[in-house]
Amino acid sequence: MRNCLSTLLVVLLVGQSAHAQQLPDTIALNSVVVTAPQRSDFAAGLKVQAIDSTAMARFRLADLGTLLGHEGPLFIKNYGPGSLATSSFRGAGAAHTAVLWNGFNIGSPMNGQIDLSLVPVGIADNIGIMYGGSSALWGSGAVGGAVMLDNVPHFNGGLTVDAGGSFGSFSDMRQHVGIAVGKPKWSSTVRLFNATARNDFRFRPLGEAGAAEQRQRNAGLAQHGVVAENYFRINKRQRIDLGLWYQANDRHVPPTILQGSSTAKQNDESTRATAEWQRLGDRMNSYVRAAWFDDRLAWQGSEDDSAANSRTGTLIAEAEVRIKLNNDRQRINAGINNTFAQALSDGFPNRQKQNRTALFASYRFTTRNRRSTTSLSVRQEVVAAETVPFMWSLGSEYRLVKWLTAKANVSRVYRLPTFNDLYWIPGGNPDLQPESGCSGEGGLAGQWKFSRRVKASAEATVFQRTMDNWIIWLPKGAYWSPENLMNVWSRGLELRGGIGWRCHNTTVRLDGMTNYVVSTNQQAKVVNDASVGKQLIYVPMYSGHGKVSVGHKGLFVAVGANYTGYRYTSTDNRTFLEPYTLVDASISYRINAGAKYSASLIVQGFNLLDASYQVMQDRPMPLRNFQVGLQVQFHRLNSIKEDQP
Repeated sequence: MRNCLSTLLVVLLVGQSAHAQQLPDTIALNSVVVTAPQRSDFAAGLKVQAIDSTAMARFRLADLGTLLGHEGPLFIKNYGPGSLATSSFRGAGAAHTAVLWNGFNIGSPMNGQIDLSLVPVGIADNIGIMYGGSSALWGSGAVGGAVMLDNVPHFNGGLTVDAGGSFGSFSDMRQHVGIAVGKPKWSSTVRLFNATARNDFRFRPLGEAGAAEQRQRNAGLAQHGVVAENYFRINKRQRIDLGLWYQANDRHVPPTILQGSSTAKQNDESTRATAEWQRLGDRMNSYVRAAWFDDRLAWQGSEDDSAANSRTGTLIAEAEVRIKLNNDRQRINAGINNTFAQALSDGFPNRQKQNRTALFASYRFTTRNRRSTTSLSVRQEVVAAETVPFMWSLGSEYRLVKWLTAKANVSRVYRLPTFNDLYWIPGGNPDLQPESGCSGEGGLAGQWKFSRRVKASAEATVFQRTMDNWIIWLPKGAYWSPENLMNVWSRGLELRGGIGWRCHNTTVRLDGMTNYVVSTNQQAKVVNDASVGKQLIYVPMYSGHGKVSVGHKGLFVAVGANYTGYRYTSTDNRTFLEPYTLVDASISYRINAGAKYSASLIVQGFNLLDASYQVMQDRPMPLRNFQVGLQVQFHRLNSIKEDQP
């Protein structure tokens, strides 16, 4: 509690910042409908970023890790094309990010994370990023931030068929087909996707002057899947939503630079199904939802006898009510969640199970003049008949003047040990305690309209987070074992700004973002521990990116640069990877053939300066590469004679 009070004091003294969701691109090139994710309206004071439609279109055939690395101020731990990609929010670990699909956390119960390289961008209508601690809203794991993937119905939207494909360097081939039908009382969407790539890119070994280029080996990828959504209106107040996401991935695991060769491969197969019933009233909305996730992984090493198989299943049931009072100036949200997870793995002695029950509630108050909004959220979870730390979040936003808004938020956060942490043989530690701590942020943001043609926006956010009982795996004789030994203090500054000019059919934008993150261990793990006070490994202290874009009618051109600073590879900070800057560019053109048909062509270039770099040690990354994509769309509106609901 002392740490939480200190965090709150620091946040309030440093300042307050505008709600990031109020800062979309000030000059939009394409219209997009963005719906608020579940419970995001109870996240006052937290920064929430909605990925705009231009970025969604550019990266539609890419994976989620690629999109977030280009559009958000977070570090993606990328092991190379087709390989593992995880996120680091504000100095936190990969297991400290909650990835939510339609409000359900899809992280693996075994390791608490999800491989972002296996999540296609095109499976979602909207993608949002919630920064900071939101454990009171989403539960375990939402420590550094949350990524929200949401699908929305298109009632009475008619028939839409879109198909596209791309080809690029390293024999990268991707295809997708989407069919959406929207009637007054039901909406249905089916999306099919497929991808193959050899990923046999060339690279130059770092630290070897004049070294010849080498070619990556055993890095192929084959992926296919389907996402289906169905929405049914029972009447004007009630609706049933059904969702299905099936995906299979076949990947070869490439060698590190130090390895001579590799024949390892990994197969991943996932089935995710969701259902929701909702009733919308004048003042009270009710929701009952459920989800079932089934994930399988089969890994085959280079040796004939080196193999591992695992399967996890997660069943989630949730009920929730939302009440509006006093002309919607007060909102109350309350509910109960039960999550049952089980895992069967070659690394466990037998099938492991875990049941979690959570009670949660939120309250939001808006002043009569609508200038200030404050929200309070609480959550209590019970795991295996034992209570975990009580979670809470308190935040507020205040519009100082017409163009300037302030915010502040402080919360308590936590993460439960995973099945691997508790039960892995050898080394699992069943006595581990949950990681817990406090998170806070604040700052200022504004929007300016210099003239009818020129608009600008900017924001600055400071943050800090302390985490106790941080779990770390350490050598223990002949094997490694996890312990609650670290106390991690993360703090930093995020800056973001943009200016846009529009004249008739031409739009010019300049956007920039930079981050300063210090994340250090404050507690010795062993005697004479040299990691105390040092930056955590693979957490860049400085990073940022900038982008210039020009749009004219159907033509859009963008050039961007991403900088990533030093990443330490040893806990005493004696070894590190050099900084790197990547320059990318894209050119797209959209043509409309009447009211029903359209086509878009996009050409993209990555690492145009041919930089040699590594994101993770001894994991090579590609030199200059390209991708070309084509998408066609047919849209027919419903007849005006159709009955309305």
